[in-house]
Parts: sequence; structure tokens; C-alpha cells
Amino acid sequence: MLLRLSHASDGSNETIITTTMGTTTTTTIISMPVFRPGCHEWTTAPEAASGNCSRLTPNGLLKCYGGMNNLAALASSGKLNRQQPALEMLLCGWPMDVFNPLRELQKLPRLRSLTIEYSGFTEFKFDFPEMSHLQTINISWTNLSYISSRTFKRVHPLRVLDLRWNQLIQLDGPLILPHSFEQLYLAGNPWNCTRNFKWLLLQPEKGRLVVDRDELICTDRKYKERQMLLVMHYKLELKKQCQSHEDLMNCTCLMHHILPKTHVPLYTVNCSHLQFHRLPAFLPENTTTLAINDNMISDINPLRDNPHYRHVVDIQLENNRVSNIDDLEDTYWLQNFRLLNLRGNNLRKLHVYALDNALEDNENANLLLLSRNPWHCTCKFGSRLRELLTKYKDIVRDAWNVSCTYLLEDDQLLAKVLTLSRQEMCNVSIESGTHIHPIDWLNGVLASLILLILGKLAYDYYHYKYYGRVPWIVLKMP
Repeated sequence: MLLRLSHASDGSNETIITTTMGTTTTTTIISMPVFRPGCHEWTTAPEAASGNCSRLTPNGLLKCYGGMNNLAALASSGKLNRQQPALEMLLCGWPMDVFNPLRELQKLPRLRSLTIEYSGFTEFKFDFPEMSHLQTINISWTNLSYISSRTFKRVHPLRVLDLRWNQLIQLDGPLILPHSFEQLYLAGNPWNCTRNFKWLLLQPEKGRLVVDRDELICTDRKYKERQMLLVMHYKLELKKQCQSHEDLMNCTCLMHHILPKTHVPLYTVNCSHLQFHRLPAFLPENTTTLAINDNMISDINPLRDNPHYRHVVDIQLENNRVSNIDDLEDTYWLQNFRLLNLRGNNLRKLHVYALDNALEDNENANLLLLSRNPWHCTCKFGSRLRELLTKYKDIVRDAWNVSCTYLLEDDQLLAKVLTLSRQEMCNVSIESGTHIHPIDWLNGVLASLILLILGKLAYDYYHYKYYGRVPWIVLKMP
């Protein structure tokens, strides 16, 4: 058996294995990894001090450190001619804030591979020019933060584009790349997933080109450390659910959070200013926030009966027509809500004891807004409402703005609940307020009798301890 190894003559990273056994010859072509020079410790290179390029290597590799100041001199000296063209370029530590490929690459028309690493530039001044041989571009470990979708459009032979470990935050859209393009690498960038990356899933032919799409991680505050594909999947599912139900077609549906451990998405639905007469009959699964301000809603029974509201903990119902919330008494929703905004509705009264019990048992309650309602303070309700507002000031944060109407003699007045006294709400004059109620007289008599009995007990104990005398009533007992 004869085994022979050889490299492809076209300079590609392929190895030809020829096996001869007897009269049979088998040829196998396999891809072998090609060693790509990097910029590790590039500052130690002699050319780094002056920002120059080193001489061309026999295999056509041009190395530049800290700039390309002598590139014109190398070209004029004939060291970058047709007999020995630069086929690969390694550029380390580009010193400027921008990189102009239109100017810097014009002296390298035969370039097949371009690598730029450890550089401080943030953007390209112009798009890449037409390069008839450039197949591989690797730009890594730079401050590159923006590229246009058209940046590489004119590089028609381009097959591999590596943009890992830069400072890219977003893409305007999928990059415009040639039909023969094969691999795009984007991992290691601080991607902002609040921007539109849905094309990764909506345009499969574009998404499949991103070889490391499963490794793209969000770094924005909202979706920090979540996989980009997972975030985009949830966004598309939410959009699909909202558009599939007629109640939500004009509403805005957003994903505001993804739980860290379970990766469950949490949704917000905003149906404000849409002339709703009732709460939506359907909400996407995992909806936790519903904003439906400035509508004409009067019935909030879906909070009690509709299972779609089971996980809704924040509801904005400002400027509607709600006049009664007593139906929520002893419901799961009232005992677990986090935010309820009822400002600007038609509430006149409510069951104070029921709301008090719910807030007492609800550890999640964070905000309840009740101002700008036409509350009517009778003697009994006004006193209880004032006690409730005083007790839960940390939750009812607009307590000092809650006003109510009350009757004083024959006049109907409007005042803030927390400033009203019992005499004002109960329509009792100051003079009549000084009269002692019969029950108060009875309480005074009972208190006096208790004090008299305690005094007699102390008197008898003292004489028994020091004189041995017992109360006369004990002597009369058989």
C-alpha cells in the first residue's frame, strides 16, 4: 500500500490523500485547518514603533503593526508587484478612530484574506470597495460599533465574514452579502436585543448564514444574558397571539422581561386611547401588565372570572367609567395584585373592610391609586375611608389627593379626605360635639366601679397581711 499526501494547487485549505493498493488508487480530498496568524503581542514587533508593515512573506502574507505608513514605499519599490502580490493581510492596532477601506485597500487588489485585530476604530468611513479576490474578512477585538447593511455589498467573492468580539450593538437589518456567501460570525458583541433582530427567524436564508447564532447573547438591561434567538422567538410569538385576536388587533403588545431561571417571558399589553367599552376577553399567556387608560370601561368582572387575567398583576384603568369594585371582594386577583390605578373613574363608595382585608393579606401590593373619583363621605364611610388611607399611605400614594363631597348643615362641600374631621363628615357642630353621649356616661360609671373594686381589694389585702384581719363578709360566710 502506498499513501501520498499533497496540497491543492489553488492555495485552498484542502489536503489530497492518495492511497494505492495493488492496481486500485483512491483519492480523498479533505479540508484541513489553516493556521491564521494573529495579533497577540503585536506591540513587540519592530515595525510597531513606527506603524509600518513588514516585508511580504513568500506565501504572500503582509503584516502591518500600528498602521500602514510604509505601504506606499513597499509598493513603489516593487515588493508588492504582480510577481509577488499580497494575498493575505494582517493589520494589528490600527491607530485611528475610523478605517477607510476605500483608500487603505486600493494598493492591494489581489488580496484574498483580510484580518484586522486589536484596533480602536469605531466605524468604516466608506463601504468596502470592489475586491475581485477578497474571500475572507476577519475583524475582531476592535471598537467597531456600527456597520451599515451595505458595508460589504460590493465585495462579490466574499464567503466568510468574522465580526466577533467587537462593540457592535445593533444591525440596521440583515447584511447585504453576495449569493456565494457562506459563513457570518457575530458572537461576542454587546448586542441590544430591544432592537429588531427578528430577521434571524423571519428570513431563514439569512439567519442560517449566521453560523454562531445560538451563541449571540443580549447585554441590554432588559434582556441581559438572555439568548438573542430566544428573545426574538418570544417577540414573534407575542406578535402572533396579539394579531390573532380581534380584541387586541389595535393594541400594543410588548415583552418587558424574561425570568432569569425559568426563562418565562412576561408581557405588557397597552390598549389605551382606543375607545374600549369592556376589558379584552383575551390576553396572551404570561401577560402581567395591562394598560387600558382613557377608555369607557365600567365593568371589571373579567378580573374575577376570566382565566386570562390570572397572571395580570398590574392594571392601569385611569380615566374610565368604573363605579363599583365590590365584585372583587375575596377574589384571587385582589389578594395578589401589585398595581391598580383607578384614578379618574366614577367611584363613590366601596366596601372598605374588604379592601382593608385584601391589602392586609396581599404581600405583593405596591401601588393603589384612588384620587380624582367622586367619593361621597357619609359619617360612616368617610371615617372608614380616612382610616384606610391613613393606614396604607405607602400603598395608596395619592392618599393626600383623594377628595370627597360631604354635607355640612345644608351645604355640600368638597375637601380632601385626610383633612376632614369626624364632626365635619358626621355633620356635628362644635357645640353639640361637647355634649356627652349616654354611652360615654355608662362607660364612665363602669370605669369608676372597676377602680373602686380594685381599691377595696388592695385595702383588704393590706389589713390581712399586716393585722391578720379578713374582710367582714368572709366572717359571715358559712
